[in-house]
Amino acid sequence: MMHLAARIDLETLKNNIALVQSHVPDDIRIMGVVKCNAYGHGLFQTSKTMVESGVDYLVVSGLTEGINLRKSGIDCPVLALNDPLYLHLEHALKYNLSLTVADSEFALRLAAYNPDITQKFRVHIKVDTGLGRFGLSPEQVEEVMAMLDQTPHIQVDGIYSHLACTFQSDARSNAFTTNQIQTFDRLLDRLEKSNLMPDMVHLGSSTGLLGFQDQVCSSRLNALRIGTLFYGYAERLHGWETEPTPIAQVSARIIQVRDVPQTSYVGYHCSHQMKKDGRIAVMQCGFDQGLHGVLPGKLLPLVHGRECPLIGKPALAQSMLDVSDVPEAAPGNEVILAGPGINLYQAAQSAGKGIWEVLLPLLKNAEKTYTYGGKVLCAETRA
Repeated sequence: MMHLAARIDLETLKNNIALVQSHVPDDIRIMGVVKCNAYGHGLFQTSKTMVESGVDYLVVSGLTEGINLRKSGIDCPVLALNDPLYLHLEHALKYNLSLTVADSEFALRLAAYNPDITQKFRVHIKVDTGLGRFGLSPEQVEEVMAMLDQTPHIQVDGIYSHLACTFQSDARSNAFTTNQIQTFDRLLDRLEKSNLMPDMVHLGSSTGLLGFQDQVCSSRLNALRIGTLFYGYAERLHGWETEPTPIAQVSARIIQVRDVPQTSYVGYHCSHQMKKDGRIAVMQCGFDQGLHGVLPGKLLPLVHGRECPLIGKPALAQSMLDVSDVPEAAPGNEVILAGPGINLYQAAQSAGKGIWEVLLPLLKNAEKTYTYGGKVLCAETRA
């Protein structure tokens, strides 16, 4: 029996996509980011729903995810953000996957590759405008693009960069983002003059759209990469009237309930002390199931619809809840850890963590069931 269960509501995903679409000009192409197994939600079902909802492009971590999409019948354009060392370039051609060119050495290797078929490599150029992770420097881009433009078996379809500080809305972060946008704009000016401007230009992300919509949806920036908003989390203050809704509900089960007296300790290192007589529920979820150690004292899971504080230091396979205010709590009861109405995002923020630091490990360890309109469509059983 699995310790964790996740219900992925594909109707809610569809609604979140429609919400984003309502805030994006019609001429902007939307790229659904399904990297890292769709942020833990499951690659195929989420990708299928995105395509059915009008998403133009899918964005994956690497070639393996792209190949899995093709084998499952997804035939829309797919961009691989990166792939360790790109050891199997022929797969990009075989499965019609677009590659990211993020350094000059890879560009040279790709240009020197002699494909056995007439199909072209389709690529997007990644520019480092300030994140400092992947990407050509702005000064390298023109030379690399000119070389690729003269290579018969390569087609440059797009160019993009990655904003580093759009999660915060303070003056320093906003200034850094503005500088990144301006750096990218100056590069685009040079590419236009050199007649090297590709078809797709994308800089915006979910938080980029929330905080800098006019800048990331300009006449030249004609595509957006959206991930987090689709999955139900707005990671930046914004002026939208409607919030996205989390598409995943993650739950565990209570395996024991016991009475504990005032002043007694709960958890390793005496990490929690009871202020009054109460009841403690032991939940079958700990570090091994992906429960982050920063959540006790901050997360309020639901038992019978009521908030029950997560307390004490978790163990490998168990953790504790204070169910003093839920007298009917009993072994076998469901504990809802994430989803609509749960403060997981706020709990993560209060601990200085991002939502995916605390949610993705839970989703990765959960047995998933996919629903639409309240009806179960299918299940994804873990090996």
